[in-house]
Amino acid sequence: MADFRRWLTVLAVIAIAAFAANAQIGGGGSTGGALVCAATAGGTPELRPEGYTELAGDILITCTGGALSSPGSTTPVPTTNIVVYMTPGVPITSRFLSANGASEALLLVDEPGSGLLGPQGSGKLGPFGPNAPQVVCTYAQSQAAGGTGCPAYAATDAYGNLVAASTPGCVSPGNNCTTAANVFQGKVGDYGAQTVTFYGVPVLPPATSGVTRYFRITNVRVPVPGGTLTNQLSAFISTNPSTILPISSSAITIGTVGPAMKASVLPGSPFQQCVPQTLAQTASLLFTEGFATSFKTRVVPLSNNPFAAQGTNSGSPYNQNIPGGTYANFAQNSESGLIQPLLTGNGGVSNGPTFTAGLADYGTRLKAVFTNIPAGLTLYVSNTSVTYGKNGSNGGFSATVGGTSELPFAVLVATNSGEATPDNSSTAGFTPVSSSFVQGSANVTALSANSSGSAIAVWEVTNSNPTAIDTLAFGVYISYSATSATTSNPYGLPITTLPLNAPVNNVALSFAPEPGGSTFTTANATQGQVPTPRFAIISTQQGQWTAIGLCQTTLLYPFVTGAAGFDTGIAVANTSMDPFGTVNQTGSCKLYGYGVTVATAGNTAIQTTVPGCDAISNPLPGTNCFPVVPAGQVGTVLASATLTNFQGYVIAVCNFQYAHGYAAVTDLGIRNLWSSYLALELQGSGSGNGTPGVSPRTGVQSIESLVH
Repeated sequence: MADFRRWLTVLAVIAIAAFAANAQIGGGGSTGGALVCAATAGGTPELRPEGYTELAGDILITCTGGALSSPGSTTPVPTTNIVVYMTPGVPITSRFLSANGASEALLLVDEPGSGLLGPQGSGKLGPFGPNAPQVVCTYAQSQAAGGTGCPAYAATDAYGNLVAASTPGCVSPGNNCTTAANVFQGKVGDYGAQTVTFYGVPVLPPATSGVTRYFRITNVRVPVPGGTLTNQLSAFISTNPSTILPISSSAITIGTVGPAMKASVLPGSPFQQCVPQTLAQTASLLFTEGFATSFKTRVVPLSNNPFAAQGTNSGSPYNQNIPGGTYANFAQNSESGLIQPLLTGNGGVSNGPTFTAGLADYGTRLKAVFTNIPAGLTLYVSNTSVTYGKNGSNGGFSATVGGTSELPFAVLVATNSGEATPDNSSTAGFTPVSSSFVQGSANVTALSANSSGSAIAVWEVTNSNPTAIDTLAFGVYISYSATSATTSNPYGLPITTLPLNAPVNNVALSFAPEPGGSTFTTANATQGQVPTPRFAIISTQQGQWTAIGLCQTTLLYPFVTGAAGFDTGIAVANTSMDPFGTVNQTGSCKLYGYGVTVATAGNTAIQTTVPGCDAISNPLPGTNCFPVVPAGQVGTVLASATLTNFQGYVIAVCNFQYAHGYAAVTDLGIRNLWSSYLALELQGSGSGNGTPGVSPRTGVQSIESLVH
């Protein structure tokens, strides 16, 4: 409740500040001389370098002076066409509401719908200027599209100020005067893809000294990726006829490119495959804003109700319609612009969804693409961000989700598909994957891996802080059982059968939607089509989401010979059966021989390999493979049988923990020679992604370096 009262106070301050800035719309006085107009930036927001549909700052054209028109005239107010050129020449990506380029870009006259009063106050200004309702003139109504236009006629308000009325011969508000069209739809592309044109805009000179007429251009979106727009965005304004609206201005800066989002993976401790896990946290995914307004909600939260920032509340999205309204800086934290519900369209797509001018499809979305998910493992992600930990009575989010709180928060909205599905439909409001906001392993969703072992999770920002750089974190959890026997593998296999040089379990992080999600292509990303917003991946941001060891032990036998007249007995004890509660394991060993073949023709360097008996289809234990060793037992082979004529050293990679090796070198028949030793244990390929004897994790020293 205290938070909501603070919000009401802020709205009051906004209204007072806006009134002070625009108070010259009304007022009386003498004539003001020649018509003078200037174009300036109504704002210079930071633009995300990943964004294809970034909202540029508004352009504000202000006019004073001019000839005094005759109220009650039946002659329409003169009109002009206003063209906005982007520089550098990036194509405008404001949403097309029809196939011909009629878009969501708007031009508003005299800040309609802002509710501001003239200097005298008391509301006597009447339904004109900032007190007027917003009356739309579509591109289809313009003469450029073959229509009759939206003519305006000079009239006066209660103070004698000139106002534009829709009816010819109208003198004052008491004579059935209604406001003329004051919201004009922009047409993209008539003078190049980097232009938007507003046709048939009436220009009624304010004439009276001390009175200003305003033209505001808003909802202009641009793409930043691609290299053309790298620093700042500017605009030029051209009018035709220029005598109707003479503008003295140069390039207007309406946006600067900010830093990119930073994303990373914070890994947890590694796991062993032979030790089962249930919802164990394996990593945290971190997304950090490049600048303070990089993470945006769908709309400005105009109330402290749940999901108001996603437009769920009745009327909530459409109240974001105050020209130049800052909404306590939340305007820059909204993916939507100025929302005009009277201007809709389907973008020319037959039977396609209907879109509203200025209204984005969703808030900022964050995406994780998981790859190399092994069979037998279940992967989970948290249904909410966990940045602030357990800060509520139930361990959840302490503020209203989607309300006016500035505590950053996000919720899971899609898995594997639907990353561009709008927040709202005609029949349903915003629906996250889970309605629970308890944080931790009690509130997770399992991801289903596809045939290639990949899965996707997408979260949407519901709360953000417009004045601070936010970081949102999401938990990654795993569950799996220990190795179990199957018909084809009677001794069991690890949860992954990947070879020792397999790729890591990777997760790539980005904004969503992006072209890789198949919701749009880079070819149409600059054509004003759905979805809005949309993003590019400008740099790879990824990490390993888990590390699971294969429960292996690597042993070094420094000298082994099976040359004529000699033999070596190689033994491996499986000591996973013990009085300490160790998980019992079963597996074989693979022997890698490094040395020479002793032959009468000389020595030739070779590498001899003896597989485990559970890895081949025709096992002959002790002859062509190393036997499977159950817990508490010892497996043996003779070099004379498995490594014939070999002499060198052997590395044994055993698929169970706690293997210990012993070797005995003898002459045949054990008549004159017996020498034995214990094998050396190496720090090896326990995670299943290295090579024998090489540590898979940076910074872990091989025991081999310590035993020489």
